[in-house]
Parts: sequence; structure tokens; C-alpha cells
Amino acid sequence: MLRPGEGESLFGGRIVLKSSFDQLTITESHFPDARDGADPHFHRRHVDSFYVLEGGMAVLVHDEEKLLDPGAFVSAPPEVVHGFRTTSRSVFLNFHTPDGGFADNLRARNRREEGGFDSVDAPPGSGKPPTEAVFWPPGDGERLDANNRVATIKTGREEVTLIEFELHAGFEGPDPHSHGDHVDSFYVLDGEVDFLVGDEWMRLPAGSFVAAPMGVTHAFANRDGQHARLLNIHAPSTGFHERLREMS
Repeated sequence: MLRPGEGESLFGGRIVLKSSFDQLTITESHFPDARDGADPHFHRRHVDSFYVLEGGMAVLVHDEEKLLDPGAFVSAPPEVVHGFRTTSRSVFLNFHTPDGGFADNLRARNRREEGGFDSVDAPPGSGKPPTEAVFWPPGDGERLDANNRVATIKTGREEVTLIEFELHAGFEGPDPHSHGDHVDSFYVLDGEVDFLVGDEWMRLPAGSFVAAPMGVTHAFANRDGQHARLLNIHAPSTGFHERLREMS
């Protein structure tokens, strides 16, 4: 459980490492102004995804650059060329699923060492066509409404399922449970959310992050609060997006 601002600080706090599991690395990036981020490249074995929290970004996918506002989501599958830059002061989440050596690469570069991971520089328009790439403007996606909550699937594929949940007051959430085949993690966007990890319940505000590794009991709810929003990331998906459709 990480409260707002907590995590492994790299590059003077410009990048905060929230998780570094083999299945999932999540970073929270803070860019103070408009600047270049990553030149065009692709990953052979993992998916690279972005969710904008504040400010603006421009993300290249294949040969088209898309402007992103807060709440927008982009995902580039393996071998699809992508890159990004910020267009203003920005805060955004970056998801590498699986990790592909990304976390250790960041740590090495923070130590001013060469680093390296599953990444290949490539010109725009090369690589695989972007038929499986995902771009959702703020609020868009596959909307599933049930049981005091709205679940909007942003992406659902083998490597990762990412859902934006709107939780109404009184949302009881799932029963305490664990997963034996994937990591289940959460990032609070708005309001406050109740989380169980292991045997401890905590109520956490926006900017908090929770991850339940394989075998760890967890649950989430919004039992006493007002409207809240969070991201829920399952890596790998193990069919979670299909099960969510069935439950809804």
C-alpha cells in the first residue's frame, strides 16, 4: 500500500516506481513542462500503456500522434511503434506488462549506468500495423454498469486488463479473495476507497496505490464514502475482462 507520493523515487522524483513485479511495472511520471519523453520504439514481448492524470501528452502510435487530455488512455501492443512527449506540465501513469526489464533499466539509468531492456528503436510507420492498439478519450471504453459501480474496460488482452471503476457510495465490492496466477493492483483517481490487503483494512485517498501479489488476500469497497474512481490492473489478465463481462 502506497499513499500519495510514496514509491521508489528516481531521477529526482520525476519518476516514481509504484510496482516492479515480473508481470507488471507501473510508474508515475511528473514532467514539469512540455518536453520530449521517448523516441519512437517498440517492444518485442510486452505491452506499453499510458493513462494521463494531469496536463497533456502527445503519444505516437505507429505513424499517428494522438493528443491526450486527463483521463485518456493509450496502449501499444508488442511490435507496434510508439513514443511520447508532454505538451504541458503533466502527470501520467505508465504500465509495462510484463515488466520486460523496464524497472531495472530505470534503476540503472538513475545510477547513470547504461541500462537496457526489451526495447527497439524504430522509425514511425514501421513495425506491426496498429490494429490491436487502443486509444480511449477520457471516459470512453467498454462500459459495464452493475451493483453500485460502473466498470469501463480500457483494454483487455492476454498481457493485461485495465479497468476504470466508478464506485458509488455503498459499494461493497468483492469478497476477500486471492489470485494464484496474476497480480491485482489499484490506483485511486478520485475520492477515497477502502482496501483490504492481507488482514488489514485501510481507507486511502486519491493518488494511493495498492498491489496484491499472487496468493495475497485482498478486496476493495466504498462503504461509507462519496463517489470514487480508481484504476484496476490485472497482469496478466488470465481472462479477467471476460469474467467481468459475465458478472455484469
